[in-house]
Amino acid sequence: MAKYLYGSFAISVCLTLSFVAATTREPFRPEPSRKTSEPSVSYSPQPQHFPNERLYQAYLVIQRFKSSISSDPKNITTTWSGHDICGRKTYLGFHCGRTPELAKNLTIMAVAFNDFGLSAPMLRGFIDQLPDLVLFQASSNKFGGGIPPLGSLQYQYKLSIHDDRHDSFSESKYLLGTNLGLGPVNIGVKLAVVKTPRKGTNLNSGRALLLNSNSLSGTLPANLGFSKLSYLALANNKLTGAIPPSIAHMQDSLLEMLLLNNQLSGCLPNELGMLTKTAVIDAGMNQLTGPIPSSFSCLSSVEQLNLAGNRLYGQVPDALCKLAGPAGRLSNLTLSGNYFTSVGTACSALIKDGVLDVKHNCIPGFANQRGLAECATFLSQPKTCPAASARVACPAADAKMNTAAPEGKVAKDYSSYVVYATLHE
Repeated sequence: MAKYLYGSFAISVCLTLSFVAATTREPFRPEPSRKTSEPSVSYSPQPQHFPNERLYQAYLVIQRFKSSISSDPKNITTTWSGHDICGRKTYLGFHCGRTPELAKNLTIMAVAFNDFGLSAPMLRGFIDQLPDLVLFQASSNKFGGGIPPLGSLQYQYKLSIHDDRHDSFSESKYLLGTNLGLGPVNIGVKLAVVKTPRKGTNLNSGRALLLNSNSLSGTLPANLGFSKLSYLALANNKLTGAIPPSIAHMQDSLLEMLLLNNQLSGCLPNELGMLTKTAVIDAGMNQLTGPIPSSFSCLSSVEQLNLAGNRLYGQVPDALCKLAGPAGRLSNLTLSGNYFTSVGTACSALIKDGVLDVKHNCIPGFANQRGLAECATFLSQPKTCPAASARVACPAADAKMNTAAPEGKVAKDYSSYVVYATLHE
């Protein structure tokens, strides 16, 4: 069975994303010692050998990228030869489908290199040269360089976001309804087709960029926010510099963001508070500094907010802690390992309930705090980040996405979130 992205654009389908379980089909693995009737590695197919020009151009992009790979412990790239890009046993990691404009022609729409262990100096010139790409997942490889430009990926897929918090159908899954039918792609999450969309959906445009645990370096692109990503996972890399202000432009698309364990610095940006549809914001274990901006009170959809292990200071704002009540959906607020000096009244109750973690800060009278000398040294240093303003105007929000959370809400397991499910320890 060909590894196509199945389905018709004439109907909507739903894609259920959950953590890969034992039921996931074992992927085909290359057997270098077995002789087959396939063309040899030296075989160079010509344009007429491919189903269409799009796949021939993709072939050229893949071959250039293949030549840059310095390590391939699982012999994955031995399958990247010949003209059958969409075959099940060829071009492992590449998955084909049809876009509305290319209804009769296959094109590469997903790349899934999770756990391949590949090494290459950069991704620039590869994924940004596959114009129909909707998903790129490459956790646990060794890709260097910076984040490639995403502006050349012009095609945007309509995703219908099913809000499971208002539907008992699935308490631990995200349902993505889309006009794209997607077959089984082993990307660290399981994608299963459900042909009837559920009620309560909301249309968004977006893509997934999942690049945890590589060797990415450099700064986040200044225009990152214009990429309209729905899922962004860049944990365990070597990224530096500030979170770009353009992040605010993702307010209509971004659902989950994982920047954990990098070397990001600069002031915690006010623009993060504009992400009113984002359920996961994790920028823990970086070098971000400043007070928590007042705009964070606008994060009415956030469930997991982790800013631990940075250089944040000031007060933990009451308005943020109130997002764990009827005003929001917050179930985990991790601020340990910073330099906060006080908490709002509403925050004290969250500490008792285990929702808020403020260990290893500088809060007088609280247990498990930093030493007085360490706090005094940090707090005496000049501070250049702007003070938190008293009030902030929150962006207009989608009423369905920001309906008050039900009483008695229970914190979800981390594996129910796409960016955490694809994170390999």
